Amino acid sequence: MLNNRKKFLSGGFVFIEFAIALPLLILLAYGMATLGTKIFYLGKTQLADYVLEEEVHDVLSRFIYDARAAKTVTAYNSPPMITFNYRTINERKNLYKGDVIDDKEMIRVYLVDSSKIYYERQAEVAVNPITGDNFFGETRVTQFKFSKPAENVLRVTLEMQSEQTQRKIKISTAIYIPGCENLFVEGS
Repeated sequence: MLNNRKKFLSGGFVFIEFAIALPLLILLAYGMATLGTKIFYLGKTQLADYVLEEEVHDVLSRFIYDARAAKTVTAYNSPPMITFNYRTINERKNLYKGDVIDDKEMIRVYLVDSSKIYYERQAEVAVNPITGDNFFGETRVTQFKFSKPAENVLRVTLEMQSEQTQRKIKISTAIYIPGCENLFVEGS
């Protein structure tokens, strides 16, 4: 009989122990859930800011690369649009007179439409956005302006905003275009 009583008293949780442990487990689970939610939110905002920085960097890098090689540049501030014309060489062999070099032009266009920057080969169709559409954080262009402070110098101001965090990045730069024959900026 003593053995049966000993088994009964020493086995498992008692109701009082369970009543004390349950609220502690609930508090622990709530704290872990809150911490996980906060970490997810902070990661999401950091990723949205990173996407914003990368899009500004990508647009300006492409823009500067294209501007430095342009033959003619035409920029408009309303609506924001800039066109770069390039001289390309098309060589053909002429049996009697040697090489014949023809000039032809290639066009690259940057334009802002519905708060996105489009990078196109022709000005008629805007179908290729390089900003705005991404999974991690929507961005929008709030300012894209051009001015001409000196001969063959183009000043560009680009401001973009993250839709996720509402933070803005604004960058102004001056680009020297050494081979530019004609630089026209509306309003200069």
